[in-house]
Amino acid sequence: MPDPADLLGWLSGDAVDDLDLRAAKIRLLCTDIDGVLTTGALLYGKEPGHTKAFHVRDGAAIKWLQRSGIPVAFISGLASDATVNRARDLGVEDCFAGHLDKGPVLDQLCAKYGLALDQIAHLGDDLPDLPLLRRVGLACCPADAVAEVRAACHWVTPVEGGRGVLRLVAERILKAQNRWNAILSTYEVRP
Repeated sequence: MPDPADLLGWLSGDAVDDLDLRAAKIRLLCTDIDGVLTTGALLYGKEPGHTKAFHVRDGAAIKWLQRSGIPVAFISGLASDATVNRARDLGVEDCFAGHLDKGPVLDQLCAKYGLALDQIAHLGDDLPDLPLLRRVGLACCPADAVAEVRAACHWVTPVEGGRGVLRLVAERILKAQNRWNAILSTYEVRP
């Protein structure tokens, strides 16, 4: 995967500075699931229900954020056992699956963690995410998000949903907070 700093090269210096300032404040990362952590494809078979494919890099990034004291919350309009299972596997305590009206969930999370809206990032890709994206301090989306979402975001990542979007956003946040080198050192990488 390319270095996210290289991927920001198309932004002006002011835009990069604004993105870093926003990322430095983040204390909670919220994310939609379908179309963000997955491609949005739902696989159906003979049995009731569906399956989803999650990108492993996003899972690693969630663990890095958690270890750095930044919880992650799943907020999805689709009620799905696959989402609940992924949240459990990653230790994501705040999993809201089946919540089309995401605003009250954001308010609940603000109260739970004692956070202001500018301390929250959200990743979304479609219209149900717009109310959150317009309220949070750092609004991000995958490259293939709908036009209205892309227009509302502070950062449109260069990758599509299900291809490591959260990984890029997590790295940007951790770098802005001077926590990235600690992550690298766990893998014996010298900055």
